[in-house]
Amino acid sequence: MNGQNQRKRRKLPLYVVVLVAVAFFATAVLAGLDFILPYTHDDLAVGDVSPVHFRAHIQVENIYRTSLAREEAAAAVETQFQYDPAVTESVLADFEGFFADAGALRSEFMPILRPFEQMYEHEEDRPLPDTSRLNINLTDQQFRYLITGGSPTFAAFYTALMDLAEVELSENRTSVAEVEAGLRNQGFDEVFVEIGGIVATQFLRTNMVVNEVETERLRQVARDEADIIWYRAGETIILQGSIIQEEHYLVLVELGYIGISAEVILTGLAGSLLTVTLVFLVSLVYIRMFMGDIVFNKKRAMLLFALYMMVIILMRLMVFLPFYFTPILLFAMLVSILIDMRLSAVLTVGVSIIAVVMNPMDAMFVTYAIINGIFAAMIAQRIVVRRNMLLAAGVFILVNAITVFANYFLFAGGFGEYSLNAALFAMIGGVMTITLAYGSLPLWEGLFGVVTQNTLLELTDPNNALLRRLLIETPGTYHHALVVANLSEAACYDIGANHVLARVGAYYHDIGKMRYPHYFAENQTDFNPHDSMEPLESVEVLNSHITNGMEMAKEYKLPTIVSDFIYEHHGTSIMGFFYSKAQKDSLILKVDDKDYRYKNRIPQTPETAVVMLADTCEAAVRSVFGKGDKPVEEMEAFVKRLIKDKLDDGQLDDSSLTLKDLNTITKAFMRVFKGMHHERVPYPTKKG
Repeated sequence: MNGQNQRKRRKLPLYVVVLVAVAFFATAVLAGLDFILPYTHDDLAVGDVSPVHFRAHIQVENIYRTSLAREEAAAAVETQFQYDPAVTESVLADFEGFFADAGALRSEFMPILRPFEQMYEHEEDRPLPDTSRLNINLTDQQFRYLITGGSPTFAAFYTALMDLAEVELSENRTSVAEVEAGLRNQGFDEVFVEIGGIVATQFLRTNMVVNEVETERLRQVARDEADIIWYRAGETIILQGSIIQEEHYLVLVELGYIGISAEVILTGLAGSLLTVTLVFLVSLVYIRMFMGDIVFNKKRAMLLFALYMMVIILMRLMVFLPFYFTPILLFAMLVSILIDMRLSAVLTVGVSIIAVVMNPMDAMFVTYAIINGIFAAMIAQRIVVRRNMLLAAGVFILVNAITVFANYFLFAGGFGEYSLNAALFAMIGGVMTITLAYGSLPLWEGLFGVVTQNTLLELTDPNNALLRRLLIETPGTYHHALVVANLSEAACYDIGANHVLARVGAYYHDIGKMRYPHYFAENQTDFNPHDSMEPLESVEVLNSHITNGMEMAKEYKLPTIVSDFIYEHHGTSIMGFFYSKAQKDSLILKVDDKDYRYKNRIPQTPETAVVMLADTCEAAVRSVFGKGDKPVEEMEAFVKRLIKDKLDDGQLDDSSLTLKDLNTITKAFMRVFKGMHHERVPYPTKKG
């Protein structure tokens, strides 16, 4: 049971160190390439001819147009006013001053006591005072009317005009027409109405003054709320041969095409290197803790290295393409299919971060790559199974489109033509990802000996040449293999192991018996050749079915992961029957049990261990309970004892199975055995 922990504590193989070093160095170089080899045109200026086509490799703000848009938004804000009581007081004071001057002129024109004043036959012949003293442009008729009118009328005119002025000021108005209308309504003749209008025109002014602070505040709010105008990733900034305008120049500087400094280069390199280091550390710790078998499996380590190098090179080459064509989804799918789904999810997050380091992208890329990458890892296993392929592929493509819409709703202002186009391209990218993942599986399987669920399912086809031979040449072994497969699949399913792999392994675990089928009990009828053989000879024959099986596996090109079941399903178990026979035959010499053991490897995985237990229990249960003379109730204790014997013999030490797993396996076996050995109702027979 401690075998896996012991393997985890082993020293890292040299090839792992080399692969990690190469992957880290390549990632650091590719991630920091823009800082290592900055591509700049520092001599360009506004008014120059563009030497090349410039495109935005990331989404970047069009600073010039955004600035214009902000100023237009600010200019559209209305000027803000506020009430100023000092203006009201000043206006009323002007009105008061006018009437004071008018009253003084009236007193001069019509003094109460005039003993020495020349007498005029007619009052209208009396000369008028100087009109300029009123500081207002009245006609001679209007001036005379104002100066010579009756005192009650003048007083009423004063009161009415002051009241009307106060009303206008209180309502923040300066309407002369309202003043004139008010005078008419109070019964004044047209001359007084005209005088009131002239006075109001002269003195009445608004008491609302410009609020500079509030106006500027609102204009700044309008600037801040104005839409930012972007150059989207991949959009052309300026064509070769065009004149560089200020708008183009500012964006080229923002993108680093012009004027990148040594400080920017050094800080960028440091940031990219630290980020890559952290991503590698987290990923390696996860692999070491939870996926330790990859470290000590050269082919799987090489496969992971190849997939990783593929994705970082593609990310570097495709850095200018829109986010929905990211190769990260292909990487996630292949790692999930070929290695492990959980590892794929973890590494998807890591490579997404590295992609951002390679090319600082917006939030759309990050959310799309991580969400859809993890979903690709989750659904990949179903995509390679033909009966589920269309549904799984359809769901994956739909999720791609939904993620695009979510991105545009959140980061780009909502639904529109651009988001529809992006969703369509994301769906096309999803189809391409599935096609490349599925189509490239034979390449990965051939190069690294990887076996997918699809390949395993193909190996369960009974029309397969090897299984057909097994059925025809050794029908007893074939039936035994089917029962072992049923037991193994049920148990592996319950403990969370690969039940498809267990079924396939069980089908092929005894193919070596086809060389000498009559030496094995399930293929015998009346004759047992072991009755006339020495125990050691029998042991040699039984051991040979492992060797023969491995040779046939190689001949028929069975995957290593399947041939492991042939090599491990007996481990180093003792052949108890022949060991006991040897002890009985040799009453003098001591019999060494090592001579009566299989010379193979104990199970290294839960699946091969389960097949070992299923193989042992099937044969023993068939032997003891097959005739029906023993009650089924005793079967569970018997199965438990068989499993305990394997545990005590050390056959399960490297399998990673726990005691809880063994209990679950026992229950699964009993479920199958009870279905096979249930009691049947006797059929009635006809009487003669």
